[in-house]
Amino acid sequence: MTTTKLMTADELILLPDNGMRQELVRGELIEMPPPGKAHGVTSTRFGATLFNYADANDYGTVGDNHGYRLESNPDTVRAPDVAWFAPGHPAEQTDGYPERAPDLVVEIKSPSDSPRDVAERAQMWLDFGAQEVWYGDPQTTSVTRYRPEQEPETLSEGDILDGGDLLPGFSIPVWRLFRRHR
Repeated sequence: MTTTKLMTADELILLPDNGMRQELVRGELIEMPPPGKAHGVTSTRFGATLFNYADANDYGTVGDNHGYRLESNPDTVRAPDVAWFAPGHPAEQTDGYPERAPDLVVEIKSPSDSPRDVAERAQMWLDFGAQEVWYGDPQTTSVTRYRPEQEPETLSEGDILDGGDLLPGFSIPVWRLFRRHR
């Protein structure tokens, strides 16, 4: 019987950058290739939009592609495409991997993601304390919004995405999250 040594979050953070996105799931290293152009451009647009909101309103902090320790022994460290955390969130004072999910997680759907993959990842973030998850899909120019104990809500490019109680005063036409011009 062969036993695989599980990796810890402390070991993960010391790994050299090999060009792959690296996460831990219950101690097992998961490596993913860099996303394609549509994914990257969309992720940047979501991040910039949230950053501009947070900066203009002095409300919360935005980060991207950094890890959050969601479980320990064995460790799970996941990294959303974009994260927003409310003022006072522990991540603002934490070096390394904060031990709490962001308040808002933005994930951008990759072409290889199945609907089941998307739903499972969104539910994982909610299970670990995210208040909301937005899943952007560059292929359909849509955002699916996940909230605890609610059915997912999919907004198409003609809809308006608002921040509700989480991001007071935030609203943007969905199409603007994917491109400059309609």
